[in-house]
Amino acid sequence: MNTVVSLKSPNVRVTFLVEVPENTNSTIYMTGNHPKLKNWDPKGCPLKNVAPGRYQTSIILPKDTYLQYKFTRGDWNTVEKNEEFHDRPNRSLLVKQGRVINLKIDNWGDMGQPNPAKKHTICGNIQTHKNFKATKLNNKRTIWVYLPPGYEKNTNQHYPVLYTHDGNNVFDKATAFLGVEWELDETAEKLIKEKKIREIIIVAIENNSQRDREYTHVYVPNQGGGKADLYADFIINDLKPFIDTKYRTLKDRQYTGIMGSSLGGLVSLYIAWKYSKVFSMAGVVSPSVWWDNRDILKMVKKSRSKPPIKIWLDIGMMEGYEINGINMAVRDTRALRDALIAKGFRLHDDLEYMEDEEGEHNEASWAKRVDKILLYFFGAKFRTSRKVSYA
Repeated sequence: MNTVVSLKSPNVRVTFLVEVPENTNSTIYMTGNHPKLKNWDPKGCPLKNVAPGRYQTSIILPKDTYLQYKFTRGDWNTVEKNEEFHDRPNRSLLVKQGRVINLKIDNWGDMGQPNPAKKHTICGNIQTHKNFKATKLNNKRTIWVYLPPGYEKNTNQHYPVLYTHDGNNVFDKATAFLGVEWELDETAEKLIKEKKIREIIIVAIENNSQRDREYTHVYVPNQGGGKADLYADFIINDLKPFIDTKYRTLKDRQYTGIMGSSLGGLVSLYIAWKYSKVFSMAGVVSPSVWWDNRDILKMVKKSRSKPPIKIWLDIGMMEGYEINGINMAVRDTRALRDALIAKGFRLHDDLEYMEDEEGEHNEASWAKRVDKILLYFFGAKFRTSRKVSYA
């Protein structure tokens, strides 16, 4: 059984004081990844109107609960927006102590000017497959497939495949979170044309409202999760057979990789580790090692053998939060690196590790180093010009 720290931790009261737009004239709700917020039901926890333009609620939560949340006026059409009337990221909080949090909502989704049409930034030959069904997850999503420059011309050629999570953030600003993408298509095109990597196919898998559940391998009370094996089943038994039939792929494990960031980095390592008969490469970018009290470390340490996979692992030095002057995200990622080395992985061989001194936890930072990941998996040995520390 996995030990969940929050179960042994004392409960604390967190009070949220929220300033709302002047045109707010109805009940507002706080919803998020916790039963007390009704697990993303838009009519989650109602707030009390305590003064003109001011709402409040208090929630008792176990210490060490990781909370993600947003505010609505009862349905997703009314979800909060930022100052430019664009989608805003989930608010987040790691509960450490009782406190009062002051917040401001800039706009509501149904009040204001519609978002202007977003400009597409797709580069190269990208095919779109909408409403692709995940059988065991019982949901649908869009799949984007990048085909290399020589695909249409070289009809006898077959290609390695890299599967990526959070696919809406991979190729196109118009679909990307906050309008910032990984630029994986531009980077692949450039490296291929420069003959620095071999031609590859990239499959981008759209995320959805179940992202936290699908990208985590352990269910944690007060946080959810635990559907990574069902998500892996979708990739292995629904998606990969389709891709291998529809496109000219190299089907064997040695030509198949999986990559993602944050929780996507976590699930990439988990899937490649457990299903190494299918995958031989794992791009573990800014991974959420913290999930379930760093359970992924336990998985690595308790594993009876070292799987025959190649791992890219990285972290940005500007990510996460600090406790007593120690960056927790960096600490956790270094611990994962050390656990992999102890298991038998060799640095600069089947394990590449990077600490980006300028790196933040966002798509812009990941875009700046995705070339190095492609070079590691599909190209010759490389050097980097950015500030990198192999601590």
